Amino acid sequence: MKTTFRNSIALGALAGALAVVPSAAFAQAGADEGVTEDEGRTIVVTGSLIRGTPEDAALPVDVYTNEDLAKQGVDSPLEFIKELPSVGAVLGDSNQFSTAAQGFQGVGSINLRGLGPQRTLVLMNGKRTIQSPGSGFVDTQLIPLFALERVEILKDGAGSTYGSDAIAGVANFITRSDFVGFEVQGDYTLVSGSDNDYSVSALAGFELGSDANLVVGAGWQHRSELPTTARDYTALPYTVNPSGFSALSTPGLFAVSYFDTGTGTVNTQTRPDRGCNDLGGFQDGALCRFTFIPFDNITEDEDRYQVFGQFTADLSDRVRFQADALWSRSDLESINYSPAFPPTQGPRGSGFLAAFTTSPANPGLPAFLAQQGLPASSATNPIVAVTNVLFRPYGYLGNPVDGDRGSGTGLASTEAWRVSGGFDIELSDTLTLDIDGTYWESEREAFAPGIIGSRLQAALNGLGGPNCTGTTPGVGGCEFFNPFVNAGPGNPTLGLANPFYVPGAENSIGLTQWLQVPNGTRDEESQFVIDMVLSGETGIELGGGAVGFALGAQYRKNKFTTDPLNDFSNLDVNPCFVLGDTSCVGTTTDGVGSFIFLGGSRPQRLSQDVYAIFGEVRLPVTDRIEIQGAVRFEDYGQPVGSTINPKGSIRFEATDWLTFRGSVGTTFRGPIASQVSPNSVTALEGFTAAGGNFKSKDIFGNPVDLGPETAFTYNIGAIINAPIGAGNVIFSVDYWSIDLEDRITTTPGNAIASLVGNGQTSGNDPVNCASPLANLITFSGNTCIQGTTTGLDISRVRTDFVNGPDVKIAGLDFSLTVDVPVAETVDLTFGGNAVWNLDYSFDDFEIQGVVVQQAYDAIGFGNYFRDPNTVPEWRANGFVNLAYDVFNLRYTATYIDGVTDDRCVNRNPCFSTSAGPTDFGIDSGSYTQHDIALTVDLELGGFEAQLQAAIENFTDSEPATAQLPLGFNPFIGNAIGRNYRFGIRTRF
Repeated sequence: MKTTFRNSIALGALAGALAVVPSAAFAQAGADEGVTEDEGRTIVVTGSLIRGTPEDAALPVDVYTNEDLAKQGVDSPLEFIKELPSVGAVLGDSNQFSTAAQGFQGVGSINLRGLGPQRTLVLMNGKRTIQSPGSGFVDTQLIPLFALERVEILKDGAGSTYGSDAIAGVANFITRSDFVGFEVQGDYTLVSGSDNDYSVSALAGFELGSDANLVVGAGWQHRSELPTTARDYTALPYTVNPSGFSALSTPGLFAVSYFDTGTGTVNTQTRPDRGCNDLGGFQDGALCRFTFIPFDNITEDEDRYQVFGQFTADLSDRVRFQADALWSRSDLESINYSPAFPPTQGPRGSGFLAAFTTSPANPGLPAFLAQQGLPASSATNPIVAVTNVLFRPYGYLGNPVDGDRGSGTGLASTEAWRVSGGFDIELSDTLTLDIDGTYWESEREAFAPGIIGSRLQAALNGLGGPNCTGTTPGVGGCEFFNPFVNAGPGNPTLGLANPFYVPGAENSIGLTQWLQVPNGTRDEESQFVIDMVLSGETGIELGGGAVGFALGAQYRKNKFTTDPLNDFSNLDVNPCFVLGDTSCVGTTTDGVGSFIFLGGSRPQRLSQDVYAIFGEVRLPVTDRIEIQGAVRFEDYGQPVGSTINPKGSIRFEATDWLTFRGSVGTTFRGPIASQVSPNSVTALEGFTAAGGNFKSKDIFGNPVDLGPETAFTYNIGAIINAPIGAGNVIFSVDYWSIDLEDRITTTPGNAIASLVGNGQTSGNDPVNCASPLANLITFSGNTCIQGTTTGLDISRVRTDFVNGPDVKIAGLDFSLTVDVPVAETVDLTFGGNAVWNLDYSFDDFEIQGVVVQQAYDAIGFGNYFRDPNTVPEWRANGFVNLAYDVFNLRYTATYIDGVTDDRCVNRNPCFSTSAGPTDFGIDSGSYTQHDIALTVDLELGGFEAQLQAAIENFTDSEPATAQLPLGFNPFIGNAIGRNYRFGIRTRF
C-alpha cells in the first residue's frame, strides 16, 4: 500500500518538472521523481490522446495531488477551484441575486480564464462527466473528492482534441484506480453563526487476484446554513446601500376612497401603513424601504452524497478492461428567500403600482383606519375602494409558514449517476486501440415560493383559502388576507416587536400555503458518448525518437427534458395573468403566467447528436525539439452545422535548465439543445433603469440562426528548472491569448432596458417609447405612454440567444516553486502563482442595428450587469511549506485585486438615495486572505493516521464591498469569515 501511495504522489509530482508547473499554492515536493507508466502501461496525459506523450510536453498543465489538497486544508471541489488564480467567477456559494446563479443553488462550476463555465471542459478519468441539466457545464460539487488521485488543469484551448466546450481549457479529475487498503476521512469545520460543516468518507481497495483491482467508496458532506444576520457587513442602511432595499413592503402604501353621499364625490386619502422604522425599515416619505437581506442566507443548508466504484482488470497480456461508476446527490431543502416576492404584475395586467385592491370589508381595515386617524366607513361616507398602491405580501412581518425566521422557503435537489468503461487493446508493441463508452444522467428539481396573483386578489376580497367553496367573503371556509401591518407580532428574523400588532388579525398558515406555491421545474439531462482511439507509433524515426499518432472518432447524444413542477408553473396550462384563464393565448401577453413575480415555463423535449473524427501526430524532431499537431471535425447537424479545428504546439529544450513552449490553434463550442429551442425561461434581474428593482427577464432560444462560436488561441511560455545548492527552483511564465468570435450569449437585458430608459438610474424618469427596442419590454398596463411611462414601469425584458460580439482576452501566468532542504529531516518549500489579466475587450453589441452596449474592456471592473462578471487585473497566491519529520505546516496567502463598478463609468454621482448620493462599493477594494494548515502523519500499530488542522482566513478579512444586495462582491473574497477545520484520515 505504501508503494502504491508513493507512486501516486510521484506521478503527480512529475508535473512539477519543465512544462508541467503546478500552482504554487499546492506545489508538490520531489519534482524530480516520477513514473511514465502505470503498472507497465503508458499513460495518457491531459491535452493529448497519444499514449506515451511526456508529462513535460508543450501544453501548460498544472497537476494537484490528493496529498496536496490535504496539506492545504481543502475539503471540497469548490474550495479547491476558488483557490486557482486562473479561474474567474464560479458558482457554489449562495448568490441568488446574480442572474447567472439563479436556479443553480448547490451547483459548482469551474470557469477558466473567466470565459464562463460552459467554456471549460470538465472530464473524469479523461471522459465527459455529469452536467447540471440544461446548463451546458459540469456540476463539480458531484465529484467524489475522497476518491481522487490528482487533478490536471490544462490552461489552453483543446477543442481539436476533446471537442466542444474546451475553449478556455480542460479540468481532468482522475481517481485512484489501483488503490489497495482502507481509508477513512472525517472533517469538522467551525463557522461562527452557523451549525458548522462536517463530512465523512470511506474508500476501500481490493486486489482481486493478480490482475484485477476494485475500489469502492462513499462520502457525505454537510454544509450548514449561514444567515446574512450572522455577518455585520450585510446589514447596511438604505442610505449606504440602497440595492438591498425595495419600495414594495408590508408596511405598504394604501389609498382609501370614500364616497360622499351628500356631494356625490369621491375623496381619496393615501396613507403609508405604520411601523416601518419599528420593524427595521427606512421610512422614506410615503415609502417604506424594505430590505429582504435579513431573511436570506450567505450559504444554504446543504447535504451532498457520493458513492463511487472503479474496477480494473487485465483480461490478457494485451487487453485491459476498466470501468467506473458514480452516484451523487445534492440536497438543499430549505433555501431562504424573501418572505414573499414583490408584484411586477397582478390579475389585471403588468405593473406593480396599484396592482391589487383590498375589500372595504377586510377585517384588517378598521385597525389600519384607527391607526391612521381616518374615519371608519359610514352610511353617509362609505368606503368604496381600498387600493394597495405600493405593497408586498408579508414583508417585514415575515412568512408564517417559516416559524423561525419568517423567510420564504425553496428547494433544490440534484440526483445523478454516471458509468464509464471500456477496453485498452494492445494490437502490437506499438499500437493501442481504446474503445470506451460513457453514460450519465442527471435530474434536478428546484423551486422558489411564488404567489399567485388572482388568488391573492381573491383573498384580499375574502374569498381565499384551500377550503373556500362559497361566494360569500369570509364565510364557509373562505378567508380574508390581511395586507396591513397589524397582521403580525413583529419582524421574526430581526427579533423586533410590532407596536401596531392586533392579536387575532394574523394570516393563517393554510391561507399562506394556498397563496404561495412552489414554482419551479423538474429538469433531466442525459448524455451517451462512445469513443474509439487508435494510437501508437508510425514506425518512422526522427532525431528524437519515433513519430507518434492518434486517430479516433466520437459520437455524443444528449437528451434534455424540462417540465414545470405543477400546473401553476405550466404556461401551457396557465399562460395568462389570471389562474385558469387562457384568453391571452396568441396575444402579446401570452406566457406572462399567473405569478406576481416569478415566471412560468413550458414542457420541452430536446435532443442533440454530435459526430466527430479527429487525429493527432507527435514529431520528436530532435532530443530537444518536439512538434505536435491535431485536427478535429465535429458535426452538429441542422441548424447548427459543423466545424473543423486544427492545433499545433512546439516544445524546445534550449538548455538543461531552460525550456520554451508554444501552441496555436482554433477551438469551438456548439450551442446546446435548449439554446436552439423556440421556448423561453424566465430569470430575475435588478435592472438599473428600474432603479435597481428586480424584474422579469425572459430568455428565448434561437432555432433560426444560432451557430457555433470559435476561438483562435495561442500560448507562448518559458520554464526554468534549475538546481540551487541541494534544492531546486522551478519558474514559468506564459503569455496566453484567446480571440473568441460569434460568441454564444444572450442579448444584454440590462443594456436594453437602459437604452429604452434613456440611461436613467432612478427609475423615476420617463422612458423613450419611440425607441426601436421598446418592443422588447413589457411595461405596466402593457402599454408605453411617452412622457408618462417611467423606468419603474418596466415589468419584463425580452432577451434572446444570439451569436454576439467578438471578445479578445489575453494575460500572463506566473508560477514559482523553490525547494530548499534545510536539514536531513527538514524541507522548506515556498513559491507563488499569479495571473495578470492584460486584455478582456468586447466589441459593440448591436440589436436590430442599434448599439445597445458600446465596446468595453472588462478588466478591473465588477461587470455586475454585463459579461463576463468580475475580472480583477491580478489574482495571486503564495505559500510557505515547512516539512519536519511527521509534521507539515503550510501558510498560504491569496490576493485578489479590487475592481470598479462598471455602472459608474462617466456617471457622477453613480448611486443616490432620497437622502443624497452614496459612493459605497464604487471601488471595491482588494482582498487578501491568510490561511494556515497543519498535518501530522502517525503510524499507530497496524494503521497510518494523518491528523489535520487548518485556520482559513485567520485575519477574518471581509469580502470586497459592492453596491449589490448583500453588500459584497461574492467573487472577491470569502464571505464566510474566519473558520477552523479539524480532520483525521486513517489508512489500514
